[in-house]
Amino acid sequence: MSEEVNSIDVSISALENYVVKNQESAKRLLSYLMVFSVSILMLISMFYIFPSAFFKATETAAKAEITKIPESIMFGVFAIYVVVFGVLMAVYRFHLNEVARSEHYKMGFMRIRVAANNFSDQGFNSEVRESLTKDAFVYNPSTVFSSKDKKIDSPLPGHPSSDLTAIVLNKLLDGIDVKKK
Repeated sequence: MSEEVNSIDVSISALENYVVKNQESAKRLLSYLMVFSVSILMLISMFYIFPSAFFKATETAAKAEITKIPESIMFGVFAIYVVVFGVLMAVYRFHLNEVARSEHYKMGFMRIRVAANNFSDQGFNSEVRESLTKDAFVYNPSTVFSSKDKKIDSPLPGHPSSDLTAIVLNKLLDGIDVKKK
């Protein structure tokens, strides 16, 4: 026996597959971030444990056998870490937004399916049917999570320090009233 496949069911299963794919990509990005963080931590610890293997000692430090790690290298490693962390967090946030959007569309298809399957019922002919189908596919997350008078956007969305800085600056600017003299 062959069953009739509904196009709404096909759409729901396609969205479920898309959600699974984005969730796997997000998990992979987090594992990359964890490996990168541990690698940077190990590199820094190697600089401090065995500095003579990486850097030459200065003349005064050579007498005491003390090797100093150049600050420019530490700042460079830190800068590389911040940039890579920010990019990976932005891509991770993209995957999370795609999952949320796909889940919203999947729920919209489910609402349409409920309204379509109950066409002959008396209770589904009026307000219930309209409420199920009205705005089933409208997805606008920016109105839910942000205020209307937001002044500063995060320059690197998804990066914790960038988001925290934007929030703090917005709070400071909300407390300041600029008046024209």
